[in-house]
Amino acid sequence: MTTPPLSPSDTDRPPGRRAGFRPAQLVPALLGGSLLGILEIALATSFAALIFSGDLAPYLSRGIGLALFSSAVALALNSLLTSYPALLGGNQDAPAAIMAVMAAGVAALTIGGEARLATVVVMLGLTTLAAGLFLLGLGVFRLAGLVRYLPYPVAGGFLAGTGWLLLVGGIGTMSHRHFSLAELPDLLAPAALPYWLPGALLGALILALSGRIRHYLFLPCIIAATIIVFFLVAALFGRSPAALSAGGWLLGPFPAGRLWQPVSAAELAAVEWPAIWPQLPNLISAVVISAIALLLNASGLELATRRDIDMNREMKAAGVANLAAGLGAGLISYAQLSLTVLSERLGAATRLTGLVAAAICGVGALLGGAALGYVPTIVFGALLVYLGLSFLWEWVVVARRRLPTIDYAIVLLILGVIAAVGFLPGVVVGIIAAVIMFVVSYSRTSIVKHALSGATFKSRVTRNADDRAALEALGDQAYFLQLQGFIFFGTANGLLEQVRARARSTPTRYVALDFRQVIGLDSTALLSFDKMRQLARENGFTLLLSGLSPGLRRQFSRGGIEAEPNVVRFDADLDRAAEWCEDQICATAADAERPLASYLQDIVPGEATRRLVGYMARLTVEQGEHLIEQGAEPDDLFFIEAGQLTAHLEVADAPPLRLETMQGGRAVGELGFYLGTRRAAAVVADRPSVVYRLSQATLARIERDDPEAAHACHRVVVHLLGERVLHLVRAVDALQA
Repeated sequence: MTTPPLSPSDTDRPPGRRAGFRPAQLVPALLGGSLLGILEIALATSFAALIFSGDLAPYLSRGIGLALFSSAVALALNSLLTSYPALLGGNQDAPAAIMAVMAAGVAALTIGGEARLATVVVMLGLTTLAAGLFLLGLGVFRLAGLVRYLPYPVAGGFLAGTGWLLLVGGIGTMSHRHFSLAELPDLLAPAALPYWLPGALLGALILALSGRIRHYLFLPCIIAATIIVFFLVAALFGRSPAALSAGGWLLGPFPAGRLWQPVSAAELAAVEWPAIWPQLPNLISAVVISAIALLLNASGLELATRRDIDMNREMKAAGVANLAAGLGAGLISYAQLSLTVLSERLGAATRLTGLVAAAICGVGALLGGAALGYVPTIVFGALLVYLGLSFLWEWVVVARRRLPTIDYAIVLLILGVIAAVGFLPGVVVGIIAAVIMFVVSYSRTSIVKHALSGATFKSRVTRNADDRAALEALGDQAYFLQLQGFIFFGTANGLLEQVRARARSTPTRYVALDFRQVIGLDSTALLSFDKMRQLARENGFTLLLSGLSPGLRRQFSRGGIEAEPNVVRFDADLDRAAEWCEDQICATAADAERPLASYLQDIVPGEATRRLVGYMARLTVEQGEHLIEQGAEPDDLFFIEAGQLTAHLEVADAPPLRLETMQGGRAVGELGFYLGTRRAAAVVADRPSVVYRLSQATLARIERDDPEAAHACHRVVVHLLGERVLHLVRAVDALQA
């Protein structure tokens, strides 16, 4: 998928220079661009030999022309459009391996040389155009990040499978035989071994030495030395170039002059379209693999060059380059990791370097036919073997040490399917593996953010001592679950089992599920909630559903889950659900008959507390009536004798936010009263209530005339404030447990 490093990256180098055409940069750009252009010609020719093999071998010169054309276009346009001046584009191994499979499939379904060549050439162009449109779309709509969602072992399996295709393609290029189990005896025959075994060993040697020799001239020297040694050995055996070519040892002979030919009208007329359509799944695979590989290459460049690369811009640059190359029936191309790092090491990290390399490839496409015909097949076969072994080493050997067993098994599974059956079945297996991995991994992720007991989790209602005692004793009857994320059938079933286990192990009257942080619900998950409703009926507990968005509420309604007395109840939020459960447990209606003095004397016993109540004014507040207006002066302190009041924070263009709900024996407005600040919230009666008012003037008189009563007042307020703080701390602790 990503081109393995032709010369290993040097991560200690500083970021590349900015683009420019100053004289000091001209010589490195010309020399570096020429060297990189020659390397790209070698790679492009290797990929062409991979695609145009077997029945397509007679048309290899045309294939080389197409590959060099797309290399020239990719190098030029990527150099001009990239976000990183040193970035070089070019033909790539992963899509080339898939395109080779496609070409072989098309060749098998066509009859006649002209129709076969025309159909393959058009198929290559269509695939490259499709890749260009896809990459451009990802970049324009800023969707490059979506490619990252492919599971790592699935991507690794594709890469390993690509390595296998490159390896067997390299052997096939050198031996002129299709690599398969049926052909294995012929490949191992003494007459066949000299064709491919030296090249395979050379590819393995390049891989072994590339980790130790870091000089930028390593690969060019290997290529040059291979060509020299080959012709020296041929001369020792008295073999002429013509005899070598006739024996299949050289790529050629090719006709002198231009290798690249545009698609003609006659070729378009000769295309057998029914042979192309079966390759559509492979086409889609090549397009998607190209996007993944481009992202991996760009990420590798960020690490190697220590600079950020705009992924979306690189997608757009590669998209434009492939659209242009596709019009000329070129191959898929995108950012090359190895050549880009090599340009950095050469000190030629400018846009001019890419343009010079493009010119070299262009000259090769137009004038290099005769010269390339004399290059031994072992050179390009060894490069393909090296690239294939690089992938296999990375994803079969190295990955064993860094991947979990299940992930590594998926890599081997996809590799095995690609090797035994083909790339398309491997893609299918990879997709299935990705789905299974998602289901398994997500089912292991708990959707329960917090599981809380009513004994530890309380609503914002501050209650009297009797109610608190009741909740301490019976709070375990309520069970609160805060849910999160996306709920599908696997996680919903796990939630059902958790509720079932709670109902069996602990006496439970109320189960509250909070959906405020749930982002979605799979329709099949509703079956689990329907079973939970049935469980509530059978076990005698009430199921409370809170914090549902309008969309989730509609889903429950469509699933037949509606409010049902003593079985299902809907609440606006978890706090309201907790309040309702507490009300049922405490049976607070009886509290209205208790006088205020009784509440306060529970805190500060004595006659002084009873006298304190006598100084206050008794008020009746109707349901919905404001006891305190937000922003009002803090002139009064109130104590609740009966009923219920709620403090709301009123915000413009938003519903009021409930801060605290108070019942008998609680103080209201004490902070503003003592601090002298305006009221921070409004206080409204939830039902008809009785309160006692203590004004600033009255408190001053009590402090002067009855110090014991004033002292009792201050002690009561401090005690109630302490209880409120403790209530909030326990609520926070419960959520953090």
